[in-house]
Amino acid sequence: MRYIRVGLEIFAFMAAFLVIQGYVKGETPANNVRPYQYIVPEKINDGWQTASLSSENLDVNLFRDLFQRISDNTYKNIYSVVIVKNSKLVVEEYFPRQDVLSDQQFRAVKRVSPQQLYSATKSVTSILIGLAIEQHLICGVDEKISDFFPEYAGIFADTKKDAIHLKHFLSMTAGLSWDEWTYPYADARNDALKSLLSPDPIRYVLERPLVAAPGEQFAYDTGISIALGRIIQKVSGMPTDKFAEKYLFGPLGISDYYWAKLPNDLVETGGGLFLRPRDMAKIGLLFLNGGRWQGKQIISEQWVRESTKNYIDAAQIPAWVQANGYGYQWWLGSFNVGNRVIESYSARGRGGQFIFVFPEQKIVAVFTGLNDNILMNQPLDMLQRYILPAAGAALPH
Repeated sequence: MRYIRVGLEIFAFMAAFLVIQGYVKGETPANNVRPYQYIVPEKINDGWQTASLSSENLDVNLFRDLFQRISDNTYKNIYSVVIVKNSKLVVEEYFPRQDVLSDQQFRAVKRVSPQQLYSATKSVTSILIGLAIEQHLICGVDEKISDFFPEYAGIFADTKKDAIHLKHFLSMTAGLSWDEWTYPYADARNDALKSLLSPDPIRYVLERPLVAAPGEQFAYDTGISIALGRIIQKVSGMPTDKFAEKYLFGPLGISDYYWAKLPNDLVETGGGLFLRPRDMAKIGLLFLNGGRWQGKQIISEQWVRESTKNYIDAAQIPAWVQANGYGYQWWLGSFNVGNRVIESYSARGRGGQFIFVFPEQKIVAVFTGLNDNILMNQPLDMLQRYILPAAGAALPH
């Protein structure tokens, strides 16, 4: 029964999505939408400095237009938007607003509610791998995957599969047969679902046939990310969530989190992490600041650079993903604002969970929501039309 509960927990999104359809299809009457009023994020005891939009040279009117469109359901099913500029929290909004609560009450309730990151979890998992390398628990990204899993020696008897290295797992280029995008996640033919329902998810991943030489072909593979979590557990001798708590969450002041587990206490490092939006923004700012939080080096700047470098041919990414590269469990992408190309990297999760980092603009943008369809990418449109143009005055020339 525990096994069934885990599967339901990981894929509860589908049921929630069906419930929410009435909200998606029905437009909120315009006369019930209150005019948006900007409020500077509250400074609480979580390590964040806060500031106003205007103090950081961000166009308040563009943000007002954006949030009015979220409130009137032009942008649908957006749960939260958090913006950081120059290491300061300048926007913290939660939607939809609740008539039964005052704005202040609703903001307080939502601020303390961890939300599932889904595949944005993968980027956090990558950070943990980097931490394990820096603690000399792992030799480096060139270490063979077979070295971590001696219990599956028979699988790696094929010398071609033995050529899979850690860097191939991190960049989703292991060459293993895997398909989790052709069919819905609740479809029995989806490899992600198959692996989660397998009595041994790690074996399921490693036993996939080799269909390309390692390093040559990109295939988005949640099973690989779960295997990375098992590697962290093996080399550290700690449950992966406890390793994260000690070496990442603790130093960042993140105490309110939840990480779902599969059978045999396998932490679901492919999509099972729950964080508060303000804490999601800490992950983004950590990378924006070269691995530092409040002046302390948490992860090396070298790992930040390696993680956010492109390792694949952009032509291998489907157009609907709206990305042009992939690093070590981080997506790479660009936006055209006026006559400028704005580069970014991001953690992305189904339903509309995003942590965007814009290094040149010193901006981190966090979004959460519930859209398991083309609407999932609404935050990219928000960035293109409103948020990046709002930073126009601050863009270097």
